[in-house]
Amino acid sequence: MADLMDQVQALLVSFSGELLLFGGAFLLQFFLFGNVLWPWRKHGKGKAGKTKEDGTKLNHSRLVEATTEAYEQGDHRTVLRKWGLLQRTGEVPAATLVQVVESMQRLRKDRSFILQEVKGLVLKSEASQNVDFMNELLMPMMKSLDAGLVNQLLSVFARVGVNPDSRTYEILMNLHFATRSFDEVRDLASKMRKEGLKPTQRSTLVLLKTALQEGTLRDALECYIQVPPDTLPKHVGTQLVETACRERNVAEVMPHLESGRIPLTVDSLNLLLNESLRIENSKLAKQALQLAGSQGLEKNGRTYSLLIRAAGGDTQEIRRILEELSSMDNVVFQAVLDACAKTGDVGLAETLAKRLNPAEAGQAPAFMSLIRFYAEAGEPARACDVYGGLMQKGADGQPHRPTIDARTKHCLLSAAQSCERQDLLDELVDAADASQGTVFPRFKDGKSGSIDGVLSMLEGPTKLPSTAWNIALDTCVEFGELEKAKHLAKRMKEAGVIDVVSYNTLLKAYVRHSLFDQACSLLMSMRQDEVHRPNAVTYHELISGLLKTNKEIHRTRAWELVSEMQADQVVPNKLLVANLLRSLRPKSYGAEVTRAMQLVDAVQHQVDEGLLCTVLEAGVRVGKVQVVQKKLKTFYGEGAEFPVKVTGAHSFGSLIKAYGFVKDVAGAWACWREMSMLRIQPTNITLGCMVEAVASNGDVDGAHELVQRLLEDPETKSQVNAVIYGSILKGFSRKKRMDRVWDAFNEMQVYGITPTLMSFNAILDGCVRNDEVDKIGGLLTTMQQYGFKPNLITYSTLIKGYCAAGDMQSAFEVFRDLRSGSEAPDEVVYNTLLDGCLQAGLADEGENLVETMMDQGLAPSVYTLSSLVKILAGAKRLDRAFKVCEHASSRFRFRLNAQLQTALLQACITCKAYDRGARFYLKTHKDRLSADKKICQSLIRGLVYTGKVELAADLLRAMLGISGASEAASQHRAAQDFDQALSVEVLKAMAEAKGYHSGQAMSLFQDLKAVKPDLELDYDLQLRMESRGTKISKPYR
Repeated sequence: MADLMDQVQALLVSFSGELLLFGGAFLLQFFLFGNVLWPWRKHGKGKAGKTKEDGTKLNHSRLVEATTEAYEQGDHRTVLRKWGLLQRTGEVPAATLVQVVESMQRLRKDRSFILQEVKGLVLKSEASQNVDFMNELLMPMMKSLDAGLVNQLLSVFARVGVNPDSRTYEILMNLHFATRSFDEVRDLASKMRKEGLKPTQRSTLVLLKTALQEGTLRDALECYIQVPPDTLPKHVGTQLVETACRERNVAEVMPHLESGRIPLTVDSLNLLLNESLRIENSKLAKQALQLAGSQGLEKNGRTYSLLIRAAGGDTQEIRRILEELSSMDNVVFQAVLDACAKTGDVGLAETLAKRLNPAEAGQAPAFMSLIRFYAEAGEPARACDVYGGLMQKGADGQPHRPTIDARTKHCLLSAAQSCERQDLLDELVDAADASQGTVFPRFKDGKSGSIDGVLSMLEGPTKLPSTAWNIALDTCVEFGELEKAKHLAKRMKEAGVIDVVSYNTLLKAYVRHSLFDQACSLLMSMRQDEVHRPNAVTYHELISGLLKTNKEIHRTRAWELVSEMQADQVVPNKLLVANLLRSLRPKSYGAEVTRAMQLVDAVQHQVDEGLLCTVLEAGVRVGKVQVVQKKLKTFYGEGAEFPVKVTGAHSFGSLIKAYGFVKDVAGAWACWREMSMLRIQPTNITLGCMVEAVASNGDVDGAHELVQRLLEDPETKSQVNAVIYGSILKGFSRKKRMDRVWDAFNEMQVYGITPTLMSFNAILDGCVRNDEVDKIGGLLTTMQQYGFKPNLITYSTLIKGYCAAGDMQSAFEVFRDLRSGSEAPDEVVYNTLLDGCLQAGLADEGENLVETMMDQGLAPSVYTLSSLVKILAGAKRLDRAFKVCEHASSRFRFRLNAQLQTALLQACITCKAYDRGARFYLKTHKDRLSADKKICQSLIRGLVYTGKVELAADLLRAMLGISGASEAASQHRAAQDFDQALSVEVLKAMAEAKGYHSGQAMSLFQDLKAVKPDLELDYDLQLRMESRGTKISKPYR
């Protein structure tokens, strides 16, 4: 044993150095890592780390979803908070980063801040260090047109070795092309070539458009060939031909036209023909015509006019071209006349004259040109004949003097003098004198002597045309001399010179003197006159005059005249339609709104910017969402059937207001962007419409941010006022975000925007809505410091707040202050106080309120009386409830409707006065008023419970419509209101009632059985009815 121990000791001594080294290693491990078993812990910790990693991925996914949800809701501050958490994960999807960047921009973060945030992510996250991530990030930024931020982001990605690819260059080219930075587009194309990148189709299309904008044909053709034909807009080919003609290099595009690579359009054909005329190259014209013929291209008036010009003096060719024409416009006509003037071929002009139709609209210039040609070609008789033919075929079927320009008039006077046409000379001289005012000057001093001087000129020996008489008649009307105007009109009728213009002038005089009966009589006589039928001007004068009075009887008559106008097939003019639209009010009848919009459809080809605004404002005013939507689609935006060009700030305000009304916020923003692109300076009204449209549709933050951007812009800062901020205050109030309300109010003061009384009323309403009544006192003090006194809205809001808080004493104090002031309380104030009395159970105060209301001359509404009935019923004052209602109906002459009847019946149930309720129902039932079904059932059960069985049976019959109703009506009513359990309950009570005649129960049963054949009685009830002497012939279960 001793030897063994010695051997162990010797072995330990021999390994002492190694043992010391091993022990030292353990001690070092302990001090560095806290545990000598770290290598074994590492394996276990790896499992825990894996679990933590899985949890991290789950949290990352939730953060991305939460960020997207906040972004879609417009909560950009929450997006930034989520962004701070996402950065810690190290991985952010490109789509999420785009949302974060846009939120930063909407929160007015500067570019350096945004760049620093994105830079931090890109440098840290390997997942973002690829070109696909970069492109996905840059693509949405193209819409913001912020080229500076985009270039800086490219530099960030370049630091981590991410270089642009073809898709990146496509995005950049579109960005710079949108801002018309053509030099930047060319530089990008040059960089692509140096880097050996192939442009995408969209990039090539951008380069093509750039070349066309700069007029470089060779580059444009090179790009055009690279783009597939089906992806090219048709107008691009025409632009290529136009560029070729401008560069005098048509030969470059002709091979492509002949091959069909560039489609030939009629505009391209006209460009080629015009170029052939300019360079006098008939070969080019023939080549273009052959190409058009091979492709079956249809020519237009411009094409034929160019062909006629190309024919020169070849009258045979011109005649051939005329034969090819199916219709002729003024351009072709003038080209033929120019050829006639060069060749002196009167026969060709005669052929041309035969193709003219005086009744066809728009041909007056052609007739004037023909008259000048004949006069200058030595054919005065033909010139006079052409004018005479035009005189005989006026638009109204009567001799009509066309408007003649000075040159034509000079030629025609010479021709008439050469032909000794005294009739034409007299007419032309008279027309000249009338147009120059030499016969009847328009006196402006308004003196009676001046009018007499005008009238005396009618007494001369010369027979004057009707125009002169009409000028005299209009002078009398303008000076307010109605009697002289009537006397003159009588003379005109006797002289046979009266016409529609005369009648319209006299009608205008009646309207100005509010003599609408006489005006309507005059209109009636015109309708009966086959010669002088009323026209659009006639109806416009009378209808507009009636509408201006704002009297209901005149409004009704105006719409009757609209019906007469439509019956006469007279198309209204734009002014009349606009006046009818302006007359529409929120309470206008639906039929009036429909007819007004039908009139808009009748003149939809004439709708301009002003009428469009009137249409939209009328639709908003009457509250017709579908009407406004339809008119917006018809007259504005992409795909509009009759697009109207809008250029005024006021018009954009009307459009934005309309889009906000129909809940189309995207449409409102589209209008705002278009207005910005057109560089139209918005007015405060336009800004107010935009802010209201955005805020009223739920995006109050967006509206507030828009206001803040406007305040930062020196050009629009002065346009922001308290009315615009009122929309922000109301929006945040309705969102129950009073902190933002107070922030917005303080912001107004910081920017020096003086609040109005409306501003304070909006904040007061917010305090009431959001249970911050305690802040009302301080707000009222601030309001007084600004010099504002409370108005009716202020008092009403205060009363509403105090009633909601249960402080009726303060509410009545405010009510007394209101009554002592200059404004009288309205129905809203009384109803608010009555609601408070109902909640507080103040019967005396409630009854006094209604009495005060009626003493004020204000008729209580159904809601007012119903509230009072509930108050009095709660105080068991049923008699007073009936008396007040009867007194109000008698004094203000209205009948108790079903709602008020139901309230009184409910009061009877509350007071357990079932018999009174039943008698009241039976009385009102004769007046065909219908109460609530459940109320009647409660009354019947109450009557049964109190032993009033006979009254219960009568009420049941009345409720089912059995008594006094036809069989068909009874069956229909029973099908809706029949309650079998209630009917059996009444029959059971009748069978058990003492002293009740059994025949009456049987009679009720038969009545019920008639309207409800499947009515069944249980066996016990059958026995009880038989025991009281009621024999049921057929047993029922």
